[in-house]
Amino acid sequence: MNKLLTIDDRQISDLLQAQGLTVVLITSPWDGNGIILRSIMEGLAGRYHKVNFRVADYENCPRLARLFNLMSPPGILLIREGEMLERLTGPVSAGKISALIQQAA
Repeated sequence: MNKLLTIDDRQISDLLQAQGLTVVLITSPWDGNGIILRSIMEGLAGRYHKVNFRVADYENCPRLARLFNLMSPPGILLIREGEMLERLTGPVSAGKISALIQQAA
């Protein structure tokens, strides 16, 4: 089963070099929408085994947030081999995230 792995700024290089599709949730512990999105992402990670799922804390990842122009949490990034395909901000439904994963896969 695929897991939602936690990353920080030290893994930016790994993130940009990862093969295939990577979905990154950037959130904060105080962000209610981010807490819900984390739960959604955990469910999707169990469903899409060929997709890399990552989560990063906004306050602990300022370089990552700047790199992808994310001004405030929550944000979801779809990245393939270093290229950002999609950036979503604010509350997003599981259906929308799933549809974007299917389109990108």
